[in-house]
Amino acid sequence: MANPIRQKEIDERVGKFADKFWGAFQMTENGRVKSTILLYSFCLCWVLLALYGGCFVLFNPWLDSLLQGMPVGLVTLAEALVPAAAGTAAASLVWLLPGDKRLLPAAYIWLALLLLACLIGLMILMGWESAGLVLQFFGMFALAPLALGLGFSLLAYYLYWKKRPPAEDPARPWKRQ
Repeated sequence: MANPIRQKEIDERVGKFADKFWGAFQMTENGRVKSTILLYSFCLCWVLLALYGGCFVLFNPWLDSLLQGMPVGLVTLAEALVPAAAGTAAASLVWLLPGDKRLLPAAYIWLALLLLACLIGLMILMGWESAGLVLQFFGMFALAPLALGLGFSLLAYYLYWKKRPPAEDPARPWKRQ
């Protein structure tokens, strides 16, 4: 039997976390969003999803006719990597825009969360008997773009973060680097 006092503490913690999370999407007194990075990266996540979908629609028929007669594993690998690489190259243009450089890695993290939710939903809906088909679909159309895009964006952000000048300490203005 569950302890009602312990359950009440857990419910309070979950409630506080949910209020804090959803509070980031609420407006401030002057009508602005509290966390613009969350909102912008979430919207960019859907743009990335459409971009990768477009790349798969454009490249896969062409690749299928080009690689006809080749081994199935090679065709599958090419049909997964070529559109993913093209989509990642197009998505990397976001990095050239001025503004917060955390936007692209955050959008890929949102994309990873959405794809994980879709994978879980597909596994539940299709049943565990067809898990191999679901995982093959996920690996071909989701894992390659996610791995390439997230890898590129995290590497680019790391290199950007490493090169940025150190922040000055306002308490010690005499100490310059």
